[in-house]
Amino acid sequence: MKRLHIFLLGLAAVFFNACSPYEDRVTPADPAGIQLDFSVTQTPGYDNQVTLESKTKGVIPFWDYGFGVTKETKAVVILPFAGDFYIKYSAYGSGGPKTDSVKVKISENDPKFFSSKLYDLLSNSAAGKTWVWAVDVPTGYCFGNGPGDADKPAWWTVGAAGLKDQGVIDDEMKFDLNGNAHFAITHKGVTTNGFFALDTLAQNLKINGADISWGNNVTYHIVKLNENELTLVQQGDGWRNIWLFKRKGFMF
Repeated sequence: MKRLHIFLLGLAAVFFNACSPYEDRVTPADPAGIQLDFSVTQTPGYDNQVTLESKTKGVIPFWDYGFGVTKETKAVVILPFAGDFYIKYSAYGSGGPKTDSVKVKISENDPKFFSSKLYDLLSNSAAGKTWVWAVDVPTGYCFGNGPGDADKPAWWTVGAAGLKDQGVIDDEMKFDLNGNAHFAITHKGVTTNGFFALDTLAQNLKINGADISWGNNVTYHIVKLNENELTLVQQGDGWRNIWLFKRKGFMF
């Protein structure tokens, strides 16, 4: 059965390395008698799309392509990032499993997968983009809370002095799409690395393995995102917590 598997950003943190497409790769039989027979084929003109096919007789196949896994005999998967990646094939039989891997080379970040402008505004693609607290926002307040539809702090309000008291005023957050959806936060000189998942339809942002500055480890809703401003909220019932960030180097 042929099935399309789409990468869910940030949910997988496994990395590969890669080269050109392989057809009908066969390895010698192992002592238990399993002779691996499989193919890994990239679509001409769209090398982000890869067809995986297990031809090994009498086994249960298992594929790990770094951004996901599948047990399908034949599957079409998307590798959204440019770079070199390993695709691992395992065949489970009476004497198994037996494994092998193939390198594939992806020429560019998938233009279809990253078609939403939100990706570039947030991360500047593979080059990366750094966000800091918007301490010079005109209201003077870049953190706090307010009514459920607020786009800036209105009830509890925090500015530069409060951020300094919390020790977060110099925090920096970097997003990039260089081989994966990377997120990194630098706090008091220490950098914590993670990944991010961006829901472009709902405009939600989830950080895995780390969190935003003075964050609550939740899924954040993006209220504003342009070249210079990033406003995130934690949506409650009739209330919001609100974070205002800006591109590093930008001045209001």
